[in-house]
Amino acid sequence: MVVGMITIGTCYGDADIPVELLGKGPRPGTAWVKALNGLQPFTKISHGGPYQDDTIVIPLPLVRDVHLEMEPGKEPVEADKILAPDWFLESAYEDRTYSE
Repeated sequence: MVVGMITIGTCYGDADIPVELLGKGPRPGTAWVKALNGLQPFTKISHGGPYQDDTIVIPLPLVRDVHLEMEPGKEPVEADKILAPDWFLESAYEDRTYSE
């Protein structure tokens, strides 16, 4: 699994949250992440009001210390089978085609 760290601000100060990178986000330069260790630090809003969740979409520059971590008892997985080689550079590409 691909893991990293993010920092979120709380009313008690900054908190470092270990996260697993799940995949590409809906916009270039974003990723779906899931908080590890049973944490649910992300507040989301639904029709029933706010609730806590363990997944969120964040901009890639906010993720630091990204590395591949093996789970006990599982076969090692090559990094390019998890993420495309240019996944972290995705936001650097820009569509320069214009239709008139």
